[in-house]
Amino acid sequence: MSDTPSGPVVNVEVIVPESMSAGVYANGFGCWFNQTDFTLDFFVHLPGDQSVNEEGQAVLRQPVQVVSRVKLPPSMLFRLMQNLEQSMTQYEQQFGEIVPLGPPIPPPTDNQPPPS
Repeated sequence: MSDTPSGPVVNVEVIVPESMSAGVYANGFGCWFNQTDFTLDFFVHLPGDQSVNEEGQAVLRQPVQVVSRVKLPPSMLFRLMQNLEQSMTQYEQQFGEIVPLGPPIPPPTDNQPPPS
């Protein structure tokens, strides 16, 4: 009895349309969900501006622009997280430890999408 699975070997061929071949740059992301989907927004930070609110407090407005939005069912998000974990481990074995940019981002208090 063999320990290898039976059935045909599947080779997946990824085809990237020319218009997407360069990809998009993102320096931030957000995640929100509902009962059936997780939504991943990838964005770039735009120049911010500082003002003062009615109470006299300094307020920094930091706009971001979504450059890509991907919706995934929960089971696919689970596989994505497994793949990212494996890829990060392989990356660190090859290039060294990934240094975090700052303190961990706290989880959202609810599952609502970020304000637009």
